[in-house]
Amino acid sequence: MKKIVFYFCFFFLGLLKINAQSVDSSKVIVEKKPNILKKGSYSINIPDGWKIMDNCQENLCSLLSPADTLGILDRFTENINFTIEKLSTASYSVDKYAAYSEAYLPKVVKNFKVIEKKKLKSNTFRMTYKGEKSGFFQTWRQYYVVKNQKLYILTFACETSKYDYYQPIIEPFLNSFRVF
Repeated sequence: MKKIVFYFCFFFLGLLKINAQSVDSSKVIVEKKPNILKKGSYSINIPDGWKIMDNCQENLCSLLSPADTLGILDRFTENINFTIEKLSTASYSVDKYAAYSEAYLPKVVKNFKVIEKKKLKSNTFRMTYKGEKSGFFQTWRQYYVVKNQKLYILTFACETSKYDYYQPIIEPFLNSFRVF
């Protein structure tokens, strides 16, 4: 019996090690207490246990959640993604991008459905939507921020069945997103 427990623990620890992501410290600044990711023109608090994806760049970066069940059962990794794009004109508004996004997303998300859309500030818009992508039923909470002729897109993604659990936990971290 002791051998079975030992092998189970050894196997479980191996799964945890496989799921761990390393951090390239030359490209990312992380402050401890609280964990803050700073990338050039933005920052965000990092949830405890989340990892910064390798090769994180200012214009494309991801944070990955730890497994929320045993590694082999958790097929989807919840994530927060950052994308920055230069805008072609200074007159390109957050409203215009939100409308573009709502029209474009049904082309890449099967059974696309908007749950909520709201303008938060003159340069900030939030949209929550769900659908199927990559074989998973997902829900996304996306923020668009236009500043200094750049578009900042912050996206949280999780399985739809887990969204009600994650949303109140993740929202303070999404709200900590700052653009300089």
